[in-house]
Amino acid sequence: MEKISLEKQELIDLVSEASSKAASEAVEAYAKEHNLADVASKFASVDKTGADFDALEAKQKAVAFIKAVYRKDGNALAAYKAMNEGTGSAGGFVVPQEWAAEVFRVVEDFGIVPKLATKFPMSSATLNVPRLSASVSVYWPGEGAVGTSAQPTFEQVVLSAKTLVGITPMSNELLADANVGVVNLLTTLFAESIAGELDNQGLAGSGAPFTGILSDAGVTVYQPAAGNSTFTLCSTPTNARTLISKIKPWALQGAVFVMHRSVWALFQTVAPTNSPYYLSTFNPVLTGNTAANGTQAFPLAVAGSLWGYPVLLSDKMPSSTAISTKYVIFGNLAHIFMGTRQDLAVAISQEATVDAVNLFAANMSAVRVTTRVAIAVGLPTAFAVLETSAT
Repeated sequence: MEKISLEKQELIDLVSEASSKAASEAVEAYAKEHNLADVASKFASVDKTGADFDALEAKQKAVAFIKAVYRKDGNALAAYKAMNEGTGSAGGFVVPQEWAAEVFRVVEDFGIVPKLATKFPMSSATLNVPRLSASVSVYWPGEGAVGTSAQPTFEQVVLSAKTLVGITPMSNELLADANVGVVNLLTTLFAESIAGELDNQGLAGSGAPFTGILSDAGVTVYQPAAGNSTFTLCSTPTNARTLISKIKPWALQGAVFVMHRSVWALFQTVAPTNSPYYLSTFNPVLTGNTAANGTQAFPLAVAGSLWGYPVLLSDKMPSSTAISTKYVIFGNLAHIFMGTRQDLAVAISQEATVDAVNLFAANMSAVRVTTRVAIAVGLPTAFAVLETSAT
């Protein structure tokens, strides 16, 4: 064989050219396998190392998945994940793990309960979570006297999974030409809706299907004396301070106030001359991820602090004033239990009627997302709620 001598730079150039060619061929093979004609150009536009490449690959997988569901391409769907119970028409198609993780990450960005609740994976439709209802008692029996024994008492918090469904109509053209932008839109739409409903059930659920903090019979209710019959009259520094004293001391670490933004406005204006002593406001409505006391990080955006505790705002809390109405929560949301039974699944229909719109006639499709979750108040003594007076 002929012996070839290369300068150092010539060797570097040769290796670089070979590696670029190999990378290009790999991208083309990926595009052909997953029916992504534009994937090569999209990959070429970003750094091919690190998180950017990984994120783009996950989004492109989600794009291919949405297109396959829209086209009912069973062979393509099988490459991502098995269909629920063997059929796409019943439960939808389980989404790629990367997209599901992104949806639930955004759910936590939008929701108070999904972010702060204690989470449990569920391998069946129900899960019993033990909690201590009565601890061991101790005594001073005195010299020669017999001590009294006492056993701790345990009870069960039952998590029972229910199916949560979200549906949004979209044009057939948008789904047929789905791209990363469409995936981002669907991620935000469904994440915001799922987070809102989880907050609704965890905070204010009345038993259909879950019982939230405001309705749980074991949660302490503080109703001040007559004359506090409206939100305006009841939203005083004194009542907020009393609410803090109603929960167990061990729950104070990590405790927060939760209320509607209109109620927070009342706390800011009801006694402005005293507000520096009990209330701080980062922003009249909401601000970024800043600690309520200015020193410790908090995992959600807070509107300010009340008696030193973070104030979180939720549109799922009551906003219409009335007598005998529970409307402010104080407590530690880690003592809400949330279980997940089924991963996120997607189905697309072109024949359904959604909100009186005939999708076939309108050349549209309905995208349906389902998941199975469970919510329960784990320790009611970790919460107290403020209620307007009866008169």
